[in-house]
Amino acid sequence: MARSALVGVGPPGAQRAVVIVEPRERRLLRDGAARTRLVEELRALGARHAVTAGISTFLVHPAFPVDIRHNAKIFREQLAVWAARQLR
Repeated sequence: MARSALVGVGPPGAQRAVVIVEPRERRLLRDGAARTRLVEELRALGARHAVTAGISTFLVHPAFPVDIRHNAKIFREQLAVWAARQLR
């Protein structure tokens, strides 16, 4: 993975945790079977740890919105809006 982010989707107080990943391998964006395998692997990894066991929603994003000055600060608010649209 190039990057990952945890965002909350839904109304405050009732948000669902969503992990979003930005793959290094661009083929994962086009290959649905590979993307499905990746999400299943992430879900299995998360299930093995108490802190992440409750996270069941994983999404793949083509290019995270980041602060152009640093190319590192992820705009999680924008990702949360994107994730909400994907989950409708």
